[in-house]
Amino acid sequence: MVGKGGVGKTTVSCALALHLAARHPRQSMLLMSTDPAHSLADMLEIKDKAGPHRLAGVKGKVSVWQIDSDREFKKFLEGNREGILKIVENGTFFNREEIAPLLDTTLPGMAEVAALLALRDLLESGEHDHIVVDTAPFGHTLRLFELPGHFQRFLNFLEVASSRDDLLAQRFGGRVSGPTHTFLQKWQATVRQVKDAFSAEQAEVLLVTSPETFSLNESVRCIDALKESAAEMRLGGIVLNRVVTSAENCQRCSARVLQGKKAIQFLKQNFLRVNRLLGPDPGNPLLGARQLQRFGDTIFGESRANLAAPPLKASKTKLKLAKTQWPVAKTRLSFTLGKGGVGKTTITAALAFHSRSLHQDVHVTVCSTDPAPSLDDVFQEKIEDKPVSVLGDPGLAAMEMDAVFEFRGWAGRIKQQLSAGTSMESGGLHVDLTFEKEVFTALMDVVPPGVDEVFAIFRILDLLEAKPGSVFIDMAPTGHALELLRMPDRILLWSRLLLKSLAAHRTLALAQDVAVELAVLGQRVRKLLEMMRDPKQSRAAAVMLPEAVPDRQTQRLLAAMKELGIAVDAVFVNRVLLESELKMSDCKHCRRAQQWQMATLQSLQQKYGGHRLYLVRAFPVEIAGAAKLRTFTGELWQIQTEK
Repeated sequence: MVGKGGVGKTTVSCALALHLAARHPRQSMLLMSTDPAHSLADMLEIKDKAGPHRLAGVKGKVSVWQIDSDREFKKFLEGNREGILKIVENGTFFNREEIAPLLDTTLPGMAEVAALLALRDLLESGEHDHIVVDTAPFGHTLRLFELPGHFQRFLNFLEVASSRDDLLAQRFGGRVSGPTHTFLQKWQATVRQVKDAFSAEQAEVLLVTSPETFSLNESVRCIDALKESAAEMRLGGIVLNRVVTSAENCQRCSARVLQGKKAIQFLKQNFLRVNRLLGPDPGNPLLGARQLQRFGDTIFGESRANLAAPPLKASKTKLKLAKTQWPVAKTRLSFTLGKGGVGKTTITAALAFHSRSLHQDVHVTVCSTDPAPSLDDVFQEKIEDKPVSVLGDPGLAAMEMDAVFEFRGWAGRIKQQLSAGTSMESGGLHVDLTFEKEVFTALMDVVPPGVDEVFAIFRILDLLEAKPGSVFIDMAPTGHALELLRMPDRILLWSRLLLKSLAAHRTLALAQDVAVELAVLGQRVRKLLEMMRDPKQSRAAAVMLPEAVPDRQTQRLLAAMKELGIAVDAVFVNRVLLESELKMSDCKHCRRAQQWQMATLQSLQQKYGGHRLYLVRAFPVEIAGAAKLRTFTGELWQIQTEK
């Protein structure tokens, strides 16, 4: 299941698994999540447990598994850890005390590899007839498909390190022993099996999108990127989710019905000969196994079940809203975080637009570090890797970071320095560095997914240093944004290991040049850490929707940010249906949606009282272009409570 964040991948994944289980009660279904910000348990309203576990009270055999990547990685290393440490200790300048943290901390991508290996084991065992995988938002799902290649580079590093004795034997006329580490051969076979699991014969992609222009445009980019990736899975169908099918004389719903019809035409034009399915929007969250199964029967079967659900019991405390002004950034660097699809990009663009409109003497830049960015949809201009002026304002710029390009450029310079020569003279002695260069180059390739994004943030530091102004960062969805914010500590350790590999030749000019590059890298990382953790230099804002699942994820996000020592200045609750707009409406759909929202909103002051809490109205149109951004930032609300 792939698609843009917030289109309902988790909902559709649950619905598909439960529908298949009810239709084929003798077959075993596994519903699993590889998203770092899991929400399967929230959606099914169950407690999360370690490993696959049966879902009670449903038709058929359904197991649920929110993969704990850290736990799976530790399990994966069990039995092989000592062999890895021995190879690296004998074949490089590292000792086991230095390389152990590399295994445990600096390779977060290896945790996702462990999840893939767990999936491969499930396929091999034949224990489940169907496996439905709820993935992260698409930009990071592509990384999931590329992880077998990342694991292969890790094995290449181990093989280079383990070849030292054979290399010495060849040079001095000894006997070549051949490979002795059988687990490396086993792992090589495993990589091939994982790649096979992504083949068109064993897997298919179900794309989920929604009627909004942003989501539709992203769906086209998703499939184009999938075709260019290493994955060979076929596109099995497209689910157009959250479609309003009936207007009931409601102006808001009429607009959404028209939006849905246009979306269907868009999919027909852009996805010829692809099976198209519709997921209706009942106006309330789809929670619990029974309701999700009915939703699955509606999408994948011929059922037209009633998906409406009564709202949660509302508190007796009345909810009173007061108008306020959009905040202006008090720091030069601002982050916007939140679950996929909650409107981070729109809120980020609005904060930047508002700050620029109030302070014409301050240059403002909006950046996206999301692998699947959508700033071009908001600003209605093509946004690329370099800052471009948007909305006709030379003082407002936007850029979408090509993070991979940034890292590869840096790594390329290092490798070019290393390849300048294979030997050098030192103190009258001829020193052959061939093996050391091979080890160093292999280690350079063992870079965890996410490190490249840190290099994108270095570009942001360049912007801050180049000229005065403010920078607003539109982050990736929650799980991967947190990985990015944790990455600076990891990259510091990684750079120290690279420096250590050159220590034996610290007097050589070549080693000194590379060491300078790594030292500069370390300095920039430390500067980034200091800036992120200093509330006078950097602030973060969280974005959520007034719904149960985004609410739970936001609570977990704020707790994680507190652990990281990064201040969250405000929480924006987006797409709120205001009572004043519905007073004259008899629309059951809108009324039901608003009642569910109010049940969530009434508890927010207690949960997020330590943060500035803002409510953003649900606008009937998508926010794109200067005029709509101006209207969007023209109003903002805060909650006031009274008995």
